[in-house]
Amino acid sequence: MRIFAFLQRMIKKTAMAASTSGKGNGMFVWSAVIFALNAIVAGQGPSIDQSTVNNPVQQQMPNAINENFYKGSQNFSLNFFKQVSLTVDNDRNVTTTNIFVSPLSVWTLLALLSEGAEGETLREILEVMSVQDQNLIKHHFKSFQETINVKANGVEISSAQFMFTDKNHPVRHDFEHIVDTYYGENLFEALDFSSSNESLRDSYNYINKVVSDATKGQIKRAIHPTNLDQARLLLLSVLFFQGEWTFPFNRSHTNESTPFYDENERIVASVPMMFQKAILPFAAFRELEAQIVELPYGSDRFMSMLVILPRKGVPLHEVVQRLANFNMEMIYKELRQVAEEYEDDEVEVFLPRFQISSDYVLKSVLFNMGMREAFHTGLAQFNKIASDIVVNDIFQKNKIVVNEEGTTASSVSGAVFVNKATPPRFIANRPFAFLIVDKRNDLILFMGQVKDPRTL
Repeated sequence: MRIFAFLQRMIKKTAMAASTSGKGNGMFVWSAVIFALNAIVAGQGPSIDQSTVNNPVQQQMPNAINENFYKGSQNFSLNFFKQVSLTVDNDRNVTTTNIFVSPLSVWTLLALLSEGAEGETLREILEVMSVQDQNLIKHHFKSFQETINVKANGVEISSAQFMFTDKNHPVRHDFEHIVDTYYGENLFEALDFSSSNESLRDSYNYINKVVSDATKGQIKRAIHPTNLDQARLLLLSVLFFQGEWTFPFNRSHTNESTPFYDENERIVASVPMMFQKAILPFAAFRELEAQIVELPYGSDRFMSMLVILPRKGVPLHEVVQRLANFNMEMIYKELRQVAEEYEDDEVEVFLPRFQISSDYVLKSVLFNMGMREAFHTGLAQFNKIASDIVVNDIFQKNKIVVNEEGTTASSVSGAVFVNKATPPRFIANRPFAFLIVDKRNDLILFMGQVKDPRTL
C-alpha cells in the first residue's frame, strides 16, 4: 500500500541514522495523534458561507507570512499545554500528574482538518490554531514539513501525517486533491471500516502497524477497534525525535538515590539524579517565578530542551499558566543576554533520569480552547470532506525517555543575573516543566511536566 511505501522510506532513513550513532544513545521521543471523524446521525448542518474560505492569500512579504505561520503554532502550543495542565490537575481520575504532549502533532492535524471545514466550524479551528488566514496554512504547510524533518549531527526529527478513509464512504475528490496538492502526496489510504469483525480487525491491525513502524515499535497500539465504530475518516500524525546532548551527562556522576520532593517539600521518592557542569544558557525570570536552563542537542545546537524550575514555594501549575503569556523569542533573548554577560561561567545542572508514557483523549481540551462546533452533530460543517460527519474524538499517545546521553521523543521581564563568585546551580529535585524546541523557527515540538520521576 502507498502508506507502507512511504513508511519504508522513512524507516530506512531513521535506521541509517541509528546505525551511525553508535549504540543508539540519546533522547527518544514518539508521538501519535488521531482524529476520528464519524458519521452524523442527525441531518445535514446549516448552510455554508463560502466567502470565509475562498479569499485569495493576502499580499504579504514572505518573511511576514512565515513569521505569522510559526507564531501561530507557538501560541497554540503554549495555550494547549496550559489547558492540558489544567485538565490533568483538576481530574481526580488521573493517576499521575506527569504530563507529556506534542502540541505540534495536534496543530498539524488541525491544519489538515481546517481544509475540510467551513463557516463557524472553520473560524473556531483557526482561532484555536492562532492563525487568521486558512490560506496561510495551505501555502506553507509543505515547506513547514520539510523544515521539520531533519537528520544530521546528533539530531533526528521525522514528522508524517496519514488519512485513513472508509472505502465504503469515500471523501470528496476535491478535498483529496487539495490535500495532495498542498499538504503532501499519498496521505490517503482507503480501508474497510464496515461492521464485519474481520474487516474491522484487518483495518485496526493495519493502522496500528503504520503507527508502530513510524515510531520504531515504541507505540504498538494507537487505536482500539471501537475507535473505528461508525468512523468515516481517521487523521493520524506521527512525530519522532531523537537527540544526543551537546554536553552529555556523565553516568559515573549520576547519583542513583537522590530525594525528589513534591510542592509541599515532602519526599516523593529517591530517584537517579544526573549531573553535569557546562557553559549553558541559564537565567531566572521574575515574572515567571522560575529558573530556566537550556540543554542543547547535537553539534549544530538548533534543537534544545528548556527545563523550567519554579522558585521554591511556587506551584508548578502557576508557572505553566504564566508560561502561556510568554513567547519563545523573548525567553531566548534573555538567555542569550545572560550567556553573553557570563560567557565563561559554567552551570551545575542536576536533572533526574526519567521517562513518561502518556495516553490522552483531547476532545475536552480543544473544546475548552474554543473548538466546539466540530464536535457537535447538529453544527459541524465538514461538507468539503463528506456530508454529515463530525469529529468524534482526538487521541494522543506519547513516550519520552531522558537519560545521560540525551532524549528520544505579554512579555518577559529582565533576567536576574547571577553572582559570578559562585557557580549557579540548577537542581531539579522538585516538580518542573520542560519544552523541546526547534530554535530555527521557535517551534515547540513537545512539552511536559514531571512531578514524580518514578512514574513511567
